[in-house]
Amino acid sequence: MTSSAALEIPEYLRVRPIEVSPATVIGWTRPEPIGELDRSCLEALRPGDYEIYDEKLANYLDEAREIFIRSGVSGMLRSGDLIVAVYTANGDLASASAGTYLHCVTAMLPIKFVLHAYLGEPTVLVREGDIFYANEARYGGIHNPDQMAFMPVFHDGELIAWTAALAHQPETGAVEPGGMPLSARTRDDEGMKLTPIKIGENYRIRRDLLDMVVNFIGRAPRMQAIDTRARVTGADRLRRRVQQIAAERGNGFVRGLLRELVVRAEQAARRRVAQWNDGVYRTAVFCDTIGRETGLLRASLAAIKKGDTITFDFTGTSPENDSSYNCFPHVVAAHAATFLYAYAFHDLPVSNGLLAVFDWVIPQGTIFNASPNAAISNAPLVNCLTLAAIPKVMAQMLYDSPSRELIGACNGNTTGPVVFSGRNQYGIPVAEVDAAPMNTEGQGARSDLDGVDAYGFPWAHAGRAPDVEETETEYQVLRLYFRLRGDNAGFGMRRGGAGSETALAVRHVDAMPWNQRSRNAKITCALGLFGGYPSSSCFGIHVRGTNLWEKMARGDPDVPANTVELATRRAIAGEYRFEHPSRPRRIGMNGDLIVHLSGGGGGYGDALLRDPGDVVRDLKCGAISDWTARNVYRVELDPATHEVDAVATERLRAQARRERLRRGRPWKEFIAEWSKLRPSDEALGHFGSWPEGTPDPGKVRSWL
Repeated sequence: MTSSAALEIPEYLRVRPIEVSPATVIGWTRPEPIGELDRSCLEALRPGDYEIYDEKLANYLDEAREIFIRSGVSGMLRSGDLIVAVYTANGDLASASAGTYLHCVTAMLPIKFVLHAYLGEPTVLVREGDIFYANEARYGGIHNPDQMAFMPVFHDGELIAWTAALAHQPETGAVEPGGMPLSARTRDDEGMKLTPIKIGENYRIRRDLLDMVVNFIGRAPRMQAIDTRARVTGADRLRRRVQQIAAERGNGFVRGLLRELVVRAEQAARRRVAQWNDGVYRTAVFCDTIGRETGLLRASLAAIKKGDTITFDFTGTSPENDSSYNCFPHVVAAHAATFLYAYAFHDLPVSNGLLAVFDWVIPQGTIFNASPNAAISNAPLVNCLTLAAIPKVMAQMLYDSPSRELIGACNGNTTGPVVFSGRNQYGIPVAEVDAAPMNTEGQGARSDLDGVDAYGFPWAHAGRAPDVEETETEYQVLRLYFRLRGDNAGFGMRRGGAGSETALAVRHVDAMPWNQRSRNAKITCALGLFGGYPSSSCFGIHVRGTNLWEKMARGDPDVPANTVELATRRAIAGEYRFEHPSRPRRIGMNGDLIVHLSGGGGGYGDALLRDPGDVVRDLKCGAISDWTARNVYRVELDPATHEVDAVATERLRAQARRERLRRGRPWKEFIAEWSKLRPSDEALGHFGSWPEGTPDPGKVRSWL
């Protein structure tokens, strides 16, 4: 009998998936050490080289981005919620044309994974003409709807750079349409998850691998096939442009230029951070849903600033749960970068050199550092907490600094997308996100400016709402109204930007499957700064069995023009359901109305300090109501002229200040009363222990 020690195990039985730890992946967000080759290429740059070719590269990036947008069909892609980027040979982000800064972080991580795992692997390798593809969060992505194509750039046989194109895809073959299923409890419920794989060689996509990818997406195969090619087209155009520079100036020049972009970003970021006050800056923010049910979640953040470095410590954040509202640490870094690139470091190169100044402490087992098999498809929604916490601590850090004007309140990030699927009016299978409300949320206010109304998507500051008439032409919906939402933005000395509201009617088909995800039904995480109000929370309305088409055919004058009219006047017949904005998959019948409310931005400063003339302008444009003008801003209008009554306004504001003083309590007295308060057991079902937020050791999770 042969001993077990003498047995030879075949290679195919020894193969295991390559595992990379969360600490390794978030470590890849920092620039790689500069090698001797890159250092010599840096030193060879001549005066003016950087300035000229940085601008030329930016133009090439914008060209590739526009080609990417024009080549694709999905709503998020056409909205510009994407990135086209160029990377150093070792995977560092050098520059990007970014609709969303989110992917400035994540798009480089699969490249570094390929370099880590496959560069020397003889069955894979990295060759000229290769095309890679990925959407797996464990290897650097956000969640599986975010798909990317990336390509190595060779010239004269030398790997000199990488290019990539990434955009959100509104279908993944998950257990629910839309790729972000509310019912998901493990990764197995979330559909296609591609580790970085090679889908093309010799600059051509392999048909068998494209068919494999499309096969995952049965609800919208046409969209998947077209948008996969669009990603490759965007990455390939940029690849050609980088090779053009190499042909003009040489490989060493390209290496030096790309590395210089990373180095300059780091140097500038360190100089700026060094000007800010050392200290520890703390905040805690909350949301109230994990999609399929309500439940309080908390993100605790301490920002430790010392010298030219900042450590973000998320100790005290709620434990992971068995929903899809979890993520991995690099996803938190990516969401932090969404705000940092746009505000505190808005004028620096879009490079991961900026990220060299940040360290991360994200405890394992929390919603921000979940188990490998946890569901994570709604990672962007749970990171509404990150998008709220980072502006709060950065405002404290920057307030008494030369960078004070770079402070901004939290942008509207309280809504969740409506996703519809089925066959459209032309019989084509579709699955699409209604990107218009998501790209018209309100911007947070600043110390010197109101937030922009309907400014865009909090994940994509340069995004734009798709043409709504094109949406109606392509899909089985009619938009009854689409407008700014009143009393939605955070009030303050500077008002947050108003978000939008819309009502979709099912049209041209008998029925349409749809769902919606959200995370702010009772409280909002779009917080204000320094006394500014938060934005309003969101809710859902579904009107079934309507007589909408009959009323429109008659030309009835009472067809509602906004959500308040729809809800209060009930001019449209039907069954009205007022509900949580997270709505699992259901069937909408022809004529049904689905209301989607998007978030407003946080306010800045004391509302009693707002100029009364600005309050009047807000009234006239519908941003606020008469009630808000009098009861929040304490502005009195002359009933005859509708102009500000300055004397009465000052009297109202003085009275409000006296009321504040009367309600005030000494700290010890306040905290003694406050500490006795406790949310209900129902609210704390996913919070962890109160108030620490530590996991319940007796709670068994479904993926174990």
